[in-house]
Amino acid sequence: MKKIARDPVEIQPGGHRRGVTHRELPGRLLFWVEYNHANEVRDMTKVPLLIACLGPLLSAQSPSTTPELVSKIAPAVVLVKGDTGSQVVLGSGFILSTDGKIATNLHVIRDLKNGGVQLSSGEVFDSFSVLAFDERKDLAIIQIPGFDLPVVELGNSNDVKPGESVVAMGSPRGLQGTVTAGVVSAFRDDPLGQGFKLIQTDASVNPGNSGGPLVNSKGQVIGVVTAKLKGSENLNFAVPINYVRGMLGGLQAAINLSTLRSRLGSTPDVFSSDGRAAYPTRWKSLLKGYSWVLRFSSDHIYAERVISAEESGSFKSSIVDFERHGDKYVGTQRIQFACQYRDIMKSTTGWSTHFCPLEIPVEILSLSSDRIEGRSLNQPSDARLDCKKCSFSMPHGVPFLEAAWQSFTWIPE
Repeated sequence: MKKIARDPVEIQPGGHRRGVTHRELPGRLLFWVEYNHANEVRDMTKVPLLIACLGPLLSAQSPSTTPELVSKIAPAVVLVKGDTGSQVVLGSGFILSTDGKIATNLHVIRDLKNGGVQLSSGEVFDSFSVLAFDERKDLAIIQIPGFDLPVVELGNSNDVKPGESVVAMGSPRGLQGTVTAGVVSAFRDDPLGQGFKLIQTDASVNPGNSGGPLVNSKGQVIGVVTAKLKGSENLNFAVPINYVRGMLGGLQAAINLSTLRSRLGSTPDVFSSDGRAAYPTRWKSLLKGYSWVLRFSSDHIYAERVISAEESGSFKSSIVDFERHGDKYVGTQRIQFACQYRDIMKSTTGWSTHFCPLEIPVEILSLSSDRIEGRSLNQPSDARLDCKKCSFSMPHGVPFLEAAWQSFTWIPE
């Protein structure tokens, strides 16, 4: 008697079979049947009955291969690009409606001074408006003036199950049309405890993927790619698409990026555990009279100085991202200011002007709802600025870090 083996085989037209592995059969039916080493298939009478029973189920599911998913979704995936005044930001998004509504992450657009959208076809829209945003869930819906644009199909994220195949699409580091495959690892609470759900996946995610779609095997978007856990591999997250569905039902009048920045942080967080719901958004410096817009998020405070129309020719931006370190917040103020220098070779007037970057260490030492006290490490008053090189020279060889700290106080405006 010859020993009977059990191997996976694909049943082909005409009743022939060949040994295969599961990975060789994406989207096809895999049967387990018995056959002997003489290649004689046994017990095949059950196969037609099994096919007949599964036929309606297979036609209803019709899982797609990865290339089919890409060809279906890719035309509606976009690149979001903008300028914060100190750096260029790249992100992703996907088109929800033929008239140009696009879903993305709020963190992709929240700090932009100006921004635009590039379609997969190469078409460029130099600006967009904001129709809705959710700070807690890091979501935004923006609008470009489109017509008859390709759109994605939205799935139901309540039906997501761990282990199902998914594809992440986007523009990591500006590389449009990038695709990575994986599975849903878990459907869990937000690791930061902000009060919403996240889809965990092992599909690879890189900077620039933020805002892109997470797609199931039916070609439906089930999530918005949003984050990668720092210091770990294959721990990536997407915000469930049903949150976007909810936002589509409550769109507001379109606002520009400047208005968006002024509104961020203005909604009280009644669930805040550290009292930040009481913190105002706008503050005024008692030292120099400047106005600042502050946003509080977890262990970070983001500050942006309001630059008046009169100052716009002298300053491009002045921002600080503070991070909590023990009892204080530490950050770096990043400024871009206009600097004029003598250059008879490049200018008919003999003078050239460009914007120089400047970074200043800043600390917040005391924080309450009605007063902020801190200090900044400014250059010595007698330091010399080389506008052409955008660098300071310290008097008498004193290094920058030995300069004296200057205290400041901010109060609610």
